[in-house]
Amino acid sequence: MPADTPHLPSKPASFTDDHELMLTVTLPVRWGDMDAQGHVNNVQYFRFTEQARIEWFDRFAPDRHGEGKGPVVAQTSCRYIRSVVYPATLEILVHCAVPGRSSFRHRYVLRDAKDASLVYAEGEAVMVWIDHETQKSTPIPERIRDNLPKALT
Repeated sequence: MPADTPHLPSKPASFTDDHELMLTVTLPVRWGDMDAQGHVNNVQYFRFTEQARIEWFDRFAPDRHGEGKGPVVAQTSCRYIRSVVYPATLEILVHCAVPGRSSFRHRYVLRDAKDASLVYAEGEAVMVWIDHETQKSTPIPERIRDNLPKALT
């Protein structure tokens, strides 16, 4: 990334007001996360957000697979802003959107844990609650919905 890449806030302008910061996860960058280009491999960004997502589920929906139903990741994306180079420690901010009937969205900001103005990437994941037997979407259970952001009125 060019040296003049702008620093972004913890909640990018593309995030709408229906996203609430719910969790911050700190993860070390490991030497093995790097690739032959001398920076963290692009696949690792998805692994970083996966770990943040699992920590979010462990905290806010620990019983997420009850009754033969649970979440699956329907879509993920990542916008790379600047390269991460070992050694580094990342802070991943997990924002959660107001849910729909059977789905909700996480948005992630991956930034430097020591300098929050250094934003490395933004990501997103859409989770859909499904019935594991029928493989069809099903309403998010109220016990889970209670932990998700509420619509602003």
